[in-house]
Amino acid sequence: MEFNGDGCIDILSGSYSRQDQDMAGLFQVLWGNKDGTFRKPEVLKGTDGEPLIIQVGDGDDAMIEKICTRPTLVDLNGDGKLDIVSGNFRGTFAFFAGEGDGKFAPKSTWLQLADKPLSVSMHSDPFFVDWDADGDLDLLSGTAEGGVFLFENVGSAKAPKFIPPQTLLAAAGHGDAGEDEKFGDAHLVGPQSGTRIWVADVNGDGKLDLLVGDQVTLHHLADGVDAATAKAQLAKWREKQKKLFESQAANQTDEQQEQFQKAYEALEEERTKLVRDEMTGFVWLLLQK
Repeated sequence: MEFNGDGCIDILSGSYSRQDQDMAGLFQVLWGNKDGTFRKPEVLKGTDGEPLIIQVGDGDDAMIEKICTRPTLVDLNGDGKLDIVSGNFRGTFAFFAGEGDGKFAPKSTWLQLADKPLSVSMHSDPFFVDWDADGDLDLLSGTAEGGVFLFENVGSAKAPKFIPPQTLLAAAGHGDAGEDEKFGDAHLVGPQSGTRIWVADVNGDGKLDLLVGDQVTLHHLADGVDAATAKAQLAKWREKQKKLFESQAANQTDEQQEQFQKAYEALEEERTKLVRDEMTGFVWLLLQK
């Protein structure tokens, strides 16, 4: 999206962590050139000249609110200037008011639901669209656990007011949890965990459809191993794994830790003779009826 007024398409990205300070997401931007190429990424700064970072309070776990999982550019308050709304690790939505020409106020606030921050269960994924065709922007989001949720805007284009979420797509949960006896991908019938969304009228019927990306761990049978054998051997393998973890002492010596690590690695190697794991993801198209 073009957002600094030079007529060139730019790329805005969140960052999961920082390497030189405590864990905190930075926004990075690749400014576009007229020939369609992009400059090297640089940290996006607020109008105070400092890196733009989500403002959080104190507390042991406050840092996770800084980790920006997906920033989106949107004129949320209808003043003609693009703002930033960013998802984060906790699942809330940070708002940076736009000041025009790619500049943003340095301090963030939270999108609110009555008297508390609007939220989903971890890894909020904001996407704004007029879902109900009433002239204002509604908020949709994916989550770490999966699913798609709609926060309807019952306010206006200039003064949004969101109500509790409606489930557009139920969370399927983590696809790798308890699924090691289902092989391949034929058993998958919908998006799993880590959902990221896009909304568009894909088939041109005048209705908004959902494109949902996800993540899943698939389990493939090792060469020469049939499903029945794999299931039987995996049951025995899980028993060995359970006994290994139960054998861990509360305060292990260095030697005990080393022995445990070797035993764990040997057990994992044994599993690879039965199944091969593949971390992947799919893009699902859900057409609105």
